[in-house]
Amino acid sequence: MSQQHKKWVELVEQRLKEKGWNKADLAQAVGLSSQGTITDLLKSGKGSADLKLRVSKLLSIREPWELFEGS
Repeated sequence: MSQQHKKWVELVEQRLKEKGWNKADLAQAVGLSSQGTITDLLKSGKGSADLKLRVSKLLSIREPWELFEGS
């Protein structure tokens, strides 16, 4: 998993904690029927760019894979 993705996951987890949400809440909010896809996304980075963008937009995280490039 890239450094950019690790930093993005940290931000996602931080925002979920701030909102009092779990992975199932996030999955529902982005239109998924199961939290398994969210788990895969956060654990291994497995997921479409569209899903990453939807999660980022929902949690107010700006294009992290570009933002953290080279950090």
